Amino acid sequence: MGTVTVCQSGEACELTGTYPVLLVYNIEDRVFAGRVKLEPGCGSDALGDKGLLVLRAATPEPTQGAPATPQPAERQAQVPVQIAPPSSGSAAQVAAQRREAVDVPAALKLGHQALAAKNALGATQQFQLVLAQDKNNASALTGMGVASFLRNQQGDALRYLELARNVGNLQARAEASFWMACVRLAERQPKPAQDALRRAVKEGWSPPEDNALVDRELQRLSGEGPLFEQLLKEARGRKRAQGRDPQGAGSVSP
Repeated sequence: MGTVTVCQSGEACELTGTYPVLLVYNIEDRVFAGRVKLEPGCGSDALGDKGLLVLRAATPEPTQGAPATPQPAERQAQVPVQIAPPSSGSAAQVAAQRREAVDVPAALKLGHQALAAKNALGATQQFQLVLAQDKNNASALTGMGVASFLRNQQGDALRYLELARNVGNLQARAEASFWMACVRLAERQPKPAQDALRRAVKEGWSPPEDNALVDRELQRLSGEGPLFEQLLKEARGRKRAQGRDPQGAGSVSP
């Protein structure tokens, strides 16, 4: 398990993208192989059919006879990789050696900065790095939910936000609930949106200052009628604890 950075092509794609990947090691061929799931609409010449990534050892082990030649249909990324012989019987050790260390606070900060700039793709890449190392990071899960919401992928947004509620503390649950209200409203479901907003306020959510993304959603929620306005008035009446910006709302603080 780890991450891979590839060059990309596509109108709405960054020049490079970093993605989590699970690679399987073939002991006989000394090859790592796995599929990389790119963002919708993106492609990469470094990957084969359906995102297949193949990493071969830079120097093959001596074998009797000529080395096997890849079949023409087998499109591979010829990336030099030094692969140590695996120890007996421990796939977990091999995976641990391949996993890249991620600076979680730095990645979260970059992800939230990207959200604040409404850069959904850049935010997604940072939060995926965190989740590849810690799948239960509530801040990254909420960030993924908000990024999916910005890309109009409402189903994915709700799934990530529900996961954040399941693993996060009270503050994280409140933050996820607020964004669930925004997603539900975008789906034209005012009653579920109102329920989610009421839950967020009950759990202590309050809007951050100088956050254009949150302000945009507050304006949309306010326009849904007096019940929404009353809940938002209660939330605005609170003061955020010093240094405790919310997780996943486009704040630059993780």
